Amino acid sequence: MIDMTHEDIERIWNSFSHYIPDKQKSDAAIDFVSTLRDIGVEDKEIKASSDYDPKIEEAVGSVYAKDIDEEEYGDDNELVY
Repeated sequence: MIDMTHEDIERIWNSFSHYIPDKQKSDAAIDFVSTLRDIGVEDKEIKASSDYDPKIEEAVGSVYAKDIDEEEYGDDNELVY
């Protein structure tokens, strides 16, 4: 796991997000959150950073929604408890 706090995530996002056109910020935020997750940043820190910026909040919801969908139903489409 990468040792990074939600404050670090906020600082990184803030350092470059104002250079991204508004139309592309949602896509950039999703890629940013996905990359953080891929490199091993703790989920709780990524999720905590969603309080900072609405685009990051949307991205966290989008990235982690995929997990919820996959976890709720098994391969046979039966609900998993």
